[in-house]
Amino acid sequence: MRRPLGWWVSDRSFVQQEVKSILSYQRDRYVETSELTFPFIDDVSGTIRGYRVFTACRTVDGKVFRLEDHLGRLFDSAAGIHMKPPLSVERLRSLVHEIVEKNLRISGTGDLLLEIVFSGGLIGDTMKQSGKGAHLYVAVRPLVVPLPELYENGVVLATFRFQRMCAQVKLLNYVGAIVGHQTVAPEHDAYEVLFVDPNDRQTILEGSTFTVFFVDAGREVVTPPLDGRILDSVTRRAVLEILADGAPARVREAPVRLDQLSEMGECFIASTTRAVLPVRRIDETTIGDGRPGPVTGSIMRAFDDYIANY
Repeated sequence: MRRPLGWWVSDRSFVQQEVKSILSYQRDRYVETSELTFPFIDDVSGTIRGYRVFTACRTVDGKVFRLEDHLGRLFDSAAGIHMKPPLSVERLRSLVHEIVEKNLRISGTGDLLLEIVFSGGLIGDTMKQSGKGAHLYVAVRPLVVPLPELYENGVVLATFRFQRMCAQVKLLNYVGAIVGHQTVAPEHDAYEVLFVDPNDRQTILEGSTFTVFFVDAGREVVTPPLDGRILDSVTRRAVLEILADGAPARVREAPVRLDQLSEMGECFIASTTRAVLPVRRIDETTIGDGRPGPVTGSIMRAFDDYIANY
């Protein structure tokens, strides 16, 4: 059985019980995660205007996985929508380490998921910059990963014609993903939603919360390029680095179309909470023989080794 990367649960009440002993950070103070809130009136630009960016990172044995990548992308996202950050990179890095250490001391909890949010920063309910910067929130929860059988059998994806607004910015806006889950996901009994370019209705972009990879007939890994239509995923970077080191397959960044799916022998997705997760079907097209393939399996093992030795 695959080595678990965090808690896997079928009953979310487990997570609700665990957060009671975990601390999050709200603006300038610690609060219990179960008590974390977004104040409404003094952050209208965040609560009403949706002026928020974030990053979601995990810990590995008390160490934040690829923290510098997450911080860099978070500050780039803020710059991408002309948001003034609430504090410096150096101060946030120090605070994140402090948050993790405090939780480890208090509860000795296992791996954590940290969602770092920059919210608001405009004047009242206007669209003008206040000059004071956004508010900071760090939501901390137990890291919950997919059930083992999903790694063993693979998952199903449903395509949805949608491209995220400001695709290179990690906005706190998942309306497209939510609509996809209410519509196409039930139609295909799918685990997740895969976005397809709404203009040409063929080019595969990214998942609602993940990057997608394919393995072609030549056993080469292919993934959509960073062409302004998808997010620069931190887990994507890690997978590409592992593959660039020479094992276990060659990789190239190139567009993949829906009409090419029948040519693909394998498929997998990658994200912070999932690591590398196989895909067995997209809509009604079975990928390969409908089971996780050997290249995907080797990449899963390589990624697990990377995590274990991080």
